[in-house]
Amino acid sequence: MKRRKKGRHFKTWASRRQETLRQRTLELEPEDLAKYVQQAEKEVLPIIKDMQLGPGAAQLVLALHAQMLVTGDPRVTPESMMTAGNSVLALWQAGYYTPGPEYPFTLEETLQDAQVGPQAKADYAEVFQPFGSTNRDVPLGLGIVHGGIVRHPETQLWQIWMIVDGPCAFIAAYHDPVKAQRNLETIITMSRKGGNEAESTALYKRVRSEADGEPKQLPYDMMLYLVEHLDRYSIKL
Repeated sequence: MKRRKKGRHFKTWASRRQETLRQRTLELEPEDLAKYVQQAEKEVLPIIKDMQLGPGAAQLVLALHAQMLVTGDPRVTPESMMTAGNSVLALWQAGYYTPGPEYPFTLEETLQDAQVGPQAKADYAEVFQPFGSTNRDVPLGLGIVHGGIVRHPETQLWQIWMIVDGPCAFIAAYHDPVKAQRNLETIITMSRKGGNEAESTALYKRVRSEADGEPKQLPYDMMLYLVEHLDRYSIKL
């Protein structure tokens, strides 16, 4: 019996294309990181005001934008949210970073709100669909990933999304949710059966060639919802 290499084929297909940006994470001195936060503050102030964010959410948006300026990677994971938020709070508390006069919240207000933690403002259950298999393939005990389809609020396209040992990847977008689910099922089926890099690349190209548009990063509040309910979208391999 041919022995499978657990997880390798799936990780290659789902996240290989993201490696370049993820390798750009930098080690910075506090003074240098504070400069990125100050730059980020100027750019996110309109977002904070337009979205009427509270102190904790505003600080997290600020931190994630600063992280994006440092790394060049705009994607969000639960780990990156925590790391970025804690880093900016530490800079603020230590006096390396002080918001400008237009920033709407104090450190005390931010710390108090951060104790509760960021929470999604809306229920997005109707636009997030978990993986729904139609065949009888049985999970092989290779592990658990997270994935499903989601309707983007701007494009109204149903996007395949997956989290596999890294950031949330948006793979392809379709008008028809049935088509999106079918292609997600094809991905999961290949991961359970195994496959080499050439086969994974060919599948990725086919799934993309059938798409009706480019997938886009989800809004912040939707990502919060996903993080809060990630266990609903577990897929056994």
